[in-house]
Amino acid sequence: MGSSLRAHILTRLLMTVPMVLILVTLVFVILRVMPGDPALAMLRETASEEQLRNLRHALGLDKPVLFNFRGSTAIAKETANLYERPNTDSRILRPIEKEEKLRITGWTSEEGWLWLAATEQVQGWVRVNNLRIGIRERLFSTARAASETDVYADTAGSEVVKHLGAGETVKRVKIEGDWAEVITTKQTEGWAPSGQFEIQTNPFDSQYFIYLWDLLHGNLGTSMTQKRPVLSEIADRFPATMELAVGGMIVTVLIGVSTGAFAAQKRRSPLDYGLRIFSIIIYSVPIFWLGLVLQMILGVRLGWLPVAGRIGPELAPRQITSLYVLDSLLTGNATSLVSAVKYLIMPSFTLGLYLSGIFTRLTRSNMLDVLRQDYIVAARARGIPERVVVYRHALKNAFIPILTMMGLQFALLLAGAVLTETTFSWPGLGHMLVRRIYDRDFSTIQGTIVVFAFLVAGVSLLVDIIYAYIDPRIRY
Repeated sequence: MGSSLRAHILTRLLMTVPMVLILVTLVFVILRVMPGDPALAMLRETASEEQLRNLRHALGLDKPVLFNFRGSTAIAKETANLYERPNTDSRILRPIEKEEKLRITGWTSEEGWLWLAATEQVQGWVRVNNLRIGIRERLFSTARAASETDVYADTAGSEVVKHLGAGETVKRVKIEGDWAEVITTKQTEGWAPSGQFEIQTNPFDSQYFIYLWDLLHGNLGTSMTQKRPVLSEIADRFPATMELAVGGMIVTVLIGVSTGAFAAQKRRSPLDYGLRIFSIIIYSVPIFWLGLVLQMILGVRLGWLPVAGRIGPELAPRQITSLYVLDSLLTGNATSLVSAVKYLIMPSFTLGLYLSGIFTRLTRSNMLDVLRQDYIVAARARGIPERVVVYRHALKNAFIPILTMMGLQFALLLAGAVLTETTFSWPGLGHMLVRRIYDRDFSTIQGTIVVFAFLVAGVSLLVDIIYAYIDPRIRY
C-alpha cells in the first residue's frame, strides 16, 4: 500500500468522525425540540403529574439537555434527611450526615427542593444458586445475579437489605455452604431542602454529554418502551433489513445495469428513449404507492405472493445467521426456503425497481463515454460482434463508477428502507424505527440512527478505499 493511499484512507477516517458527531448532535437536539413527551406517550393522559415526574426522572429526561448550570452534586452543610416526596411530612428514607456528598438527579417545580441520590456500600448474603460465577468472575472475585434475587442481612434470610436485578454484579467476599457473602452498592433517591446543601456544578452533567460518553463506550442506551438494551433490539432486527437490502440490490443491479447497457447500445432509438423515460418515471413514483399497487395486484387479486411479513407461521428455520433464506439453505429446510423467498420477492422487487432508475441512467451515461473510446472503434473494425463489444469490453470498463454507486446505494438501503418495511410490515430496522418514533422512544431512535450513520459512513469509506486503490488519480 503506497503512502498516498494510506494518506487518503487516514483523511477519510478523520472526516468520518465529525460527520457522525454532527449527525448524532442534530438527531439528539431535534428529538428534544420536537413536540411530544415520551413519559406522556407511555403513561397516556390519565397519568398523574407525580407519575409523569417519576417516569421522566427514571428515563433521565429531567436533566438539563445540553449544559448543566443548575447543579450536579450537593454537599450537606449539616445533618439532614432524605424524604420520599418534596415535603417534610412525607416518609424519611434515610438520614444524611454532615459533609456527605450526594448526586443531584433532578429538580421539582416546587422551590427549595433537590432530588438527590445517596450511594452506599451494602454487605450481605445471597444464596449461591442465585449467583452466576464464570471464569472472569473467578479472576476478579465477583459474581453476577443469575436472576432477580435479594441480599439478606444474615444467612437466616430474615431482613432484605437490597434487591439485585438479573445480571447485576457484586463483589464476592466468601462462600459458606449454600450462602455467599457479597458487597454491593445501594442507591437511595429522595428529596431534601436545597438550603441545607452547598451546590457544585459540572456543566457536562447533562443528557447530551452523558449520551456521548455512553456512546464512546459502545452503549446505545436502554429502550424507554421495551426496557431492553437498544443494541439487542438492533441486533434482532438487523438481519431482516440486511436480507431485504441484499434482495433489493440484486433486483436493482439486474434491471438497472442491463437496461442502461441496452439503452446505450440502442442510442437514440425508440427503445433508448423509452428506457430513459421509464427510469425517470420509476424513480419519481412514491415507493409506498408502488408497494401498495404490487400488493393489490400480486397479493390480493392474483394471490401469487404474501403481502406482509417475513416468513410463514411456524416455518422459521433453525437460527444460524438469522437470515432466513441463508439459514434455510444451510439447514436444508426446503419448506422454509420456499416460504422465505415468497415473502422476500415483493418487497425486494419494489425496492429494487424503484432504485433501478438511477442505475439505468448512470450505466447508459458511462457506457456512452466508453463506447467512444479508440479501443472500442478498433474492436468493431476487427469484426468483433457488437454484443461482445458492448457487454464484455465496454460494460467492464464502465463499471468502476457503477460499482461506487452500488456500494453507496447498498449502504442507503440498509439505512433507508423505512417506507418499504413499513408498507410490507417487514420486521427490520426501518419498521422498528417508525414504531419507536410514534412512541417517542428517544433511546431507540438515537441508537438506530447512529447505527445507520456508521453503516453509511463505513460503506462509503470502504468504497472510497476500493476506488482509490483501482484509480490512483483520486489520491492526489
